[in-house]
Amino acid sequence: MNRVIFIFIVLITSLDANNLRLAEGFYPNRLPKKIHTYKEFSNQLTLKSSTAYYKNGHKSYQVEYDGNGLNSRKIWWHDNGNKSKMITFKNGLVDGIWSKWAYDGSKITERFYKSGQMINERKFNNINK
Repeated sequence: MNRVIFIFIVLITSLDANNLRLAEGFYPNRLPKKIHTYKEFSNQLTLKSSTAYYKNGHKSYQVEYDGNGLNSRKIWWHDNGNKSKMITFKNGLVDGIWSKWAYDGSKITERFYKSGQMINERKFNNINK
């Protein structure tokens, strides 16, 4: 198993020289459960994103980080591949758009935040869909 992970890391690293992707666990069908992507900068590795996957290969969630980890975007997906939720953070607080989708892909709610405070909320009527 360690040999498989090592080969996977070497292959991905050679394809994208500035990024290092580490797989964390594998399903019996050999698809990775999670992949963490690091970027090398000034001889340091910085976590840039973490992505988890369902057994069927669709993304479960993804978190994108800046260098300090305070600014990020988090996205979740339903097991059918449609988005479930997306939240953006700035300085460690919810900032920007917070969206939620139904299993069928229709948008349910959209909220707008500034420095952790909700400014506005829109609910969507998906009856005609």
